[in-house]
Amino acid sequence: MEVKIGDIVKFISEKLEGKVTSLIDKNTVNVYCEEYGFEIPAATSDLVVIKSEFSENTTSQKAPTSPSSISVQAANTLYLAIVPENFQNLTDCRYDFHLINDTSQTCLYTIGFDDGEKCTGISAGNCNPDNTLLIGTYTLKEMDRIKNVYIQALFYQKGTYIPRKPIESRVKITPASFQKAGAYKHVRWFSNMALLRPLDKEQEQEPEEKFSAPEKLLLEKKQETPVRRPTAQPIPQVLEVDLHANQLLETTAGMENKDILEYQLDVFRKTLEEYKLRKGKKIVFIHGKGDGVLRQRILWELQTRYKRFHHQDASFKQYGYGATIVTIK
Repeated sequence: MEVKIGDIVKFISEKLEGKVTSLIDKNTVNVYCEEYGFEIPAATSDLVVIKSEFSENTTSQKAPTSPSSISVQAANTLYLAIVPENFQNLTDCRYDFHLINDTSQTCLYTIGFDDGEKCTGISAGNCNPDNTLLIGTYTLKEMDRIKNVYIQALFYQKGTYIPRKPIESRVKITPASFQKAGAYKHVRWFSNMALLRPLDKEQEQEPEEKFSAPEKLLLEKKQETPVRRPTAQPIPQVLEVDLHANQLLETTAGMENKDILEYQLDVFRKTLEEYKLRKGKKIVFIHGKGDGVLRQRILWELQTRYKRFHHQDASFKQYGYGATIVTIK
């Protein structure tokens, strides 16, 4: 069966399910897994369509051919997007603020910082349909002085169009919320993960995201706890890194699946960054078989972010299907 953009698919080799968001080539597509908030490339031969947006009696309908025009989800709104420059160091990195126009109309906008009494103008102009606009780049310390981002927007379109209400929104800036890895997700506008704030939804205009006591303890632990690695090396010159959650964390109580996954990936990335100059170094990442989510995400990282490193399945006799070996190149 042909796999098309918009189809809901299930993986044959893994316990994963998602939506086809774009076509890479005739044999490969991108699949967005909503439960975990990321996109992964997949061979069409490894997918089974369980629901299609194209019914049999709408044969004249064709899927869009341009991957850049595909939305992961329909929105028809404006977003404020916060994109960290270094997702592996959310405490010390800088953050890009973007306005996203996810509508079919041009928006005329004004943007300022509102301290509750007066507003300091930052930017004004036009933002084209399905486009992004960089507002500015700020550190957490600089964001402490920003109480709210105040955005006003009008919409227009040449020719006949359906008018829509203007947008007036104040997005409360809480720097602590930007240090929660689980709040970020992959979106089609940026290569890095981003935090999105819809600007036409009252309930999300001023999100009071504060750390609870358990979350503070967890954040401190994530920042202070070193990566655990076995002291015994079964193979000379080969490093083993066990990515099972029970090996990395004392407890996962209060953590969602996304939080656990991001912590495991953080350990994976930090390990590769630590040894990236050690050419010839071999590292075995033990991810387990499980439902395949961690393995799929590691492979996605290796095929995109760390393409220069060689990777393959580790010894089946020693690890089964539960490990990947990476050779630093």
